Amino acid sequence: MPREIRYQLVFEGKASPDDDMGTRMNIEGEAILQPGTVDADVSAGSATARTVALVENDEFGGFSETGTIIFGGGSLSYASTGEGHLGESPDPKVQLGHVTFRIEGGTGIFTGATGFITSAFTVNEDARVRDSQSAVIFVA
Repeated sequence: MPREIRYQLVFEGKASPDDDMGTRMNIEGEAILQPGTVDADVSAGSATARTVALVENDEFGGFSETGTIIFGGGSLSYASTGEGHLGESPDPKVQLGHVTFRIEGGTGIFTGATGFITSAFTVNEDARVRDSQSAVIFVA
């Protein structure tokens, strides 16, 4: 019987250019694991989760993303399922975006993982990123 893992986390970090044109961006962030946010096997004594990703922007405000989320008990690798979107928000100093990721595998307790992560995020004028993620993961 597959095991189901769910989480809702807020990652905070920074975007930095990976190329001179700014079409490729590196994203790094960290989320604090509150008690009860994820089960003990996922956190495995770690108080945080880290994410590292590569974003490839297109000229129309869309993007694709691949990355890894590292927990104390293992890691998840993911890729966007289609095109994400980044655009204006009511605050002129902040951009608002969304994307859905497909979990493509994992390590540790996430070996054989499948599932989806939804992401709603903001990027401010200092390239600070706040990413609210909600995930449903199945591990065989």
